[in-house]
Amino acid sequence: MRRPLAQQIQLGLVTTLVLLLVNALVSYRNIQKLSDNERQVSQSHQVIAELKETLSTLKDAETGQRGYLITGKENYLQPYERAIAQITRLIGSLKKLTADNPKQQQQILTLEQAVTNKLAELQQTINIRREQGFGAAQQIVNTNRGKEIMDNIRQQIADMEDFEHRLLQQRSRESQASTQRTIVTLSIATVVNLALLALVYYLFRRNQLQSQQENEILERGVTERTQQLQEANNELEAFGYSVSHDLQAPLRAMHGFAEALLEDYGDLLDELGKEYARRIIASALRLENLIQDLLAYSRLSRTELPLKSIDLTLVISEVIREIQPEIEQKQAEIKIDSPLPQVLAHHPTLVQVATNLVENAIKFVKVGVQPQVRVWAEKYNNWVRLWVADNGIGIASEHQKRIFQVFERLHGQETYPGTGIGLAIVRKGVERMEGRVGVESQLGQGSRFWIELRSPDGST
Repeated sequence: MRRPLAQQIQLGLVTTLVLLLVNALVSYRNIQKLSDNERQVSQSHQVIAELKETLSTLKDAETGQRGYLITGKENYLQPYERAIAQITRLIGSLKKLTADNPKQQQQILTLEQAVTNKLAELQQTINIRREQGFGAAQQIVNTNRGKEIMDNIRQQIADMEDFEHRLLQQRSRESQASTQRTIVTLSIATVVNLALLALVYYLFRRNQLQSQQENEILERGVTERTQQLQEANNELEAFGYSVSHDLQAPLRAMHGFAEALLEDYGDLLDELGKEYARRIIASALRLENLIQDLLAYSRLSRTELPLKSIDLTLVISEVIREIQPEIEQKQAEIKIDSPLPQVLAHHPTLVQVATNLVENAIKFVKVGVQPQVRVWAEKYNNWVRLWVADNGIGIASEHQKRIFQVFERLHGQETYPGTGIGLAIVRKGVERMEGRVGVESQLGQGSRFWIELRSPDGST
C-alpha cells in the first residue's frame, strides 16, 4: 500500500535529521580530537619557550656573578638575584607542562639538580669574593667547574628542546589529520543529505503526475507544478555536479530546497513536518558557517604568511566598510582613536582577525542595549597593542582563557549565534603573525580584547 504524500515527506525529513545528528556526533568527536591536538601543540611551544628562558636566566645569573667578582660592587649582583627568584618558577612550570610525559619529567629532575649545582657554585664564588677577596675567588673560577656544569646544562636543555621539536612535529601532523577528517565527514554528510532532499522532490513530482491522470480538471495546475519541479530537478543536477568542486554549493542547495518545501508545499505538511524543514534550514546555515570557519582555521595553520608593514588605520577602515550593514542593523556606535600605528602583519589575516573582534564586540550585548565599541592602539618598545573594547555582557574570569580555544562557546546558539571558532581564528592568526592575544573583562561590565604585533620600527 502506497504511503500518503505527507508521510513520505516526513519520512524523508526525519531521515535527513537523523543523518545530521549522526554527522554532528562524529564531527564532535573529530573536533574534540582537533582541540586536544591544538592544546598539545601549544603546550610544546610553551615548553620550548620555558627551556630557552631557563637557559637565558642562568646566563643572567652568571653575568651578575662575574660582574661582582671583577668589581666587588654589590649592585652588580642584581641580575644574579633576579635569576635566583625566577629559576624556581621556571623549573616548576616545566614540571607542570610535562606532567604527561615521563621521559621529560625525568630529564627535568636531572636538569633541576644541575641548575641547583650551578647556583651553588655561583654562590660559593660570591661568598669567597666577599670574605677572601678577588684572588681566592679567581682560583675557584680557574678550576673550570662552573663551566663544566653550565656546558652540561646547555646540553640537557638542547636534548629536551630537540625532543619537544620532534613531539611538536608529530602533534602538528595529527592536528592537520584531525582537520581533514572533520572536513571529509562534513562533506560526506552533506552529499547524503542532499540526495535525500532530491528524493523528497522526486516524490512530489511523482505524486503530482499521478494526480494529473486522476483529475483532468487540475491539468493546468499539475502542468505548472511539473514545470516547477523540472526546473528544481535541473538545479539539483547542477548542484550535484558541483559537489566535487565546491563544498559550499551542496549546503546552499539543502537550504534552498528546504525553504522551497515550506513556501511551495507548506499546505501539504503538518506542523511537525514544517518544524523539521525549518530545522534543516537552520542546520544547513550553521554547517555552512562552520565549514567556512574550519577552512579558514585550517588555512591559518598551514599557509605561509609573509609579514610586511601595514597601516592599522587602513585595516580598521576596511573592516568597518565590510561590516557596515551589521553596524547599521545593530545601530552600533564605533569610535576609532586615529591615527593608528603601523605593524608587521599579513594583510588578509589581520583583516580577518580585526573583523572577528569588532563583530563580537557588536554581537555580545544585552537585548535593547546600543553597542558601543572603541578601537585604539598603544605602542611600547618594539610592540603595538591594538584594543577593541565594548559595553557588552562581559566574560567571567574563569572562562577568559578557554574562549580562544576551538569550538568553545559560553552561550547557546539561540541567544548568540555563531560557530565557536571566531576567537580561535583570532588567536591562531595572531600567533602566526608572531604576536599575542588576550582579554580583560568582568561579567556584566563589557570586555577589552587586545592583540599585540611587532612594530616595523623595531624589526631587525
